[in-house]
Amino acid sequence: MLDRIEITNFATIEHMAFDLGSSLNIITGETGSGKSVLVQAISTALGDRADISMIRNGTDKALIQVVGHIGEEDVIISRELLRSGKSVAKLNGEIVSLAKLREFCSEFVDIHGQYDNQQILDPENHILITDSYNHGSIDKELSKLSDLYKLYHEVKREYDQLLRSESESRRQQDFYQFEFDYIDNLDLQPGEDDELREQLELMRNSERIYEAVAGSYSKLTEDPPVLSVIGSCMNQLQSIASYSEELGELSESFSELYYGLEDISSNLRNTSESINFSEEEIDLVSSRLSVIEDAKRKYNMSIEEIIAYKEELDSKLGVIHNLDDEKKRLAELIDKRYSELEAQAEVVSNIRKANAASLEREIIKELQDLAFANSEFKIDITRHDDISELGYDGVEFLISTNPGEPLRPMAKIASGGEISRIMLAFKHIIGSSDSVETMIFDEIDTGISGKTALVVGHKLSEIANHRQILCITHLPQIAASGDDNFSIDKEISEGKSHTVITHLDEAGKLEMLARLISGAPNSSNALEAAKELVASVKK
Repeated sequence: MLDRIEITNFATIEHMAFDLGSSLNIITGETGSGKSVLVQAISTALGDRADISMIRNGTDKALIQVVGHIGEEDVIISRELLRSGKSVAKLNGEIVSLAKLREFCSEFVDIHGQYDNQQILDPENHILITDSYNHGSIDKELSKLSDLYKLYHEVKREYDQLLRSESESRRQQDFYQFEFDYIDNLDLQPGEDDELREQLELMRNSERIYEAVAGSYSKLTEDPPVLSVIGSCMNQLQSIASYSEELGELSESFSELYYGLEDISSNLRNTSESINFSEEEIDLVSSRLSVIEDAKRKYNMSIEEIIAYKEELDSKLGVIHNLDDEKKRLAELIDKRYSELEAQAEVVSNIRKANAASLEREIIKELQDLAFANSEFKIDITRHDDISELGYDGVEFLISTNPGEPLRPMAKIASGGEISRIMLAFKHIIGSSDSVETMIFDEIDTGISGKTALVVGHKLSEIANHRQILCITHLPQIAASGDDNFSIDKEISEGKSHTVITHLDEAGKLEMLARLISGAPNSSNALEAAKELVASVKK
């Protein structure tokens, strides 16, 4: 519920602050006095798009603040518009995103303007309006339907993509197979090229290497044999090693030297025996290295990268070979997901039809209250071939406002007054099923007058028994029903327009009504008519 509204430097409003009553608040004013500016300011505070052009001329920023409460919880909302083009939204002093502000305010205040009349004429919106009635019964199932819809279309997109890529994949299959076979026949091993280069270098220098290795071995083994001499020294030292620590260390050193040289001698012998390459062996290694280098140049890759490319080709070939199996799998999954989606759409449709039947009855009763005698209303639900996130239902409102006339689509209604009253009926019913505590009506009186205006005023008063109403009107029949009445006026000061608002006492209310009735607030006849009007609405 809204308790107080403060507006600073917004269009013609330099500063405005007023407190609202808890029931039916009526705001009246001459054309151009600033009624629409007031509604736009409130809408902006509650999350509508910021219009920087609404900042008052000569100022750098505009500020709209709304103070209210939900249950026992106080709520302070502010929206600051800056000349730079930015806006700052705050909820209870904390800066919040516009999306979060809108989400919060949508459960706090409902604003109805002329745009809503256009919404109710558009059949595309009828399913949304229907689902907003008793929405607690359908929201969970709609959410489940939306999830299933997304799952179905995910696998459908995967299947369609597979079909699109299939022909291209088939064309690529021969190329992939040729490349795979070529690399597979190479039988490459990681690091093989480095090993071959090292081996070839050894082969090409085998004579020089053999001379060095064999010569070293001869030095260790020919007469006098170095190993035998060192072995004899080692044995002699071992026989006296126990006599002192120093002798023990010398003996150990000779032992290490002997066994080390013995290992070296053995390695030199083995190496010299293995260094014996034929030209044929050299040609084989050279040829293998040449093949590898050709492959590396062809792909501009290392051996490891070529091996990885082969694995990639193998994977692609595997996919192509399994295309038929994959298509079958996805087709079966599509059928399964669609069956689940269709079943959930039926669940939603059944709930929607039950809610629609209840909504029909309530709307007919409301329309009768709003002077639509003998009117008929029907929510026509048909089944579409396709299923959307909202199901397979097509929903359209049909109405007959005159006895004997057939039901016709809502869009065929020509009277703006009828549309306004129908919208009021929907707002009353759907608002009653919501937790919204405040409803704002701008131009609800479009196209109506006389007795119908009295009926609308009575309906607004009836709604105000359960929630707060703020209504902008120019009709005395509606204004007379107000529990709190305000007059909005435009004054000129220092060459600038200033919009001001005044809370009216009983006398002020009568003068306002007299002005709306005759244009002359001090006319005795108009004042008497105003008193009679107030008395009639109280009855």
